[in-house]
Amino acid sequence: MAASSRTATTGRTGRRSSPGSDALIDLDTYTLTFLDEHLKGIEPDPVPAPVRIFVMGANEWRDEQAWPPAGAPSTVFHLSSGGRANSRYGDGRLIPEPVTGEQPPDEWTHDPDRPVPFVTDQSSAQIGGPDDYHGVESRGDVLVFTSDPLTEPLEIIGPVKVVAHVTTSAADTDVTAKLLDVHPGGFAQRLCDGVARLRYRDGFDAERPVAPGEVYEVEIRMWDTCVRLPAGHRLRVEIASSAFPKFDVNLGTGGDMITETEGVIATNRFWHTASRPSRLILN
Repeated sequence: MAASSRTATTGRTGRRSSPGSDALIDLDTYTLTFLDEHLKGIEPDPVPAPVRIFVMGANEWRDEQAWPPAGAPSTVFHLSSGGRANSRYGDGRLIPEPVTGEQPPDEWTHDPDRPVPFVTDQSSAQIGGPDDYHGVESRGDVLVFTSDPLTEPLEIIGPVKVVAHVTTSAADTDVTAKLLDVHPGGFAQRLCDGVARLRYRDGFDAERPVAPGEVYEVEIRMWDTCVRLPAGHRLRVEIASSAFPKFDVNLGTGGDMITETEGVIATNRFWHTASRPSRLILN
């Protein structure tokens, strides 16, 4: 999100959805207006809105008074399966209604020597880009939860997070989450993603021990996005324990991540029941 004058601008592009000429702005004018106001004390006329956003998919700029906008829709999807959500060939579902009853947890193995790849080179594009995760989703150590095709357009404007209920057999593990826009042809476009390290589940200033087998609720903040998905597309959430090289690989020992070189294989479980509702929260 970049500021020009009093205006904040945010947006991400997708490989198969060109923003077009409507996305272009006169950046030089915005920069000069900002410098005139803050260095010369020249009040802009007219005074711009505090926030300006570009909505991908809709391919339009909008002036707003706050981020996220007051009228941005807030949506919750629940993660559900019969215990076999491993890979895109599994039974993981993203559903609008809360889970009822006691569903079996999904289980995956995190091997520090075989981390799940993050397919974009290290750059600013890591906070959202046109990369395709269709291939990565064939791995058994990636849980995949997919919605039914949208019957009408869906706008996602604002912060995104996943609330997950997990256990591990190790002394520590990571839980990664990724939000994707699945096109009708199968192209799985990453919108945003994030990670939670279990020992820092209460914040990076509060390291907590991890008891193997104990269920923990963790919140995975996945940055923000600003997009309209058309009817026919599907939402997808990936859950895993690595995204290398974007995030360093958790060795699972609970020890010093800088000096240790040998890791342990972790067996992790992901719960989604009425009493442990794992869910995707949009704004």
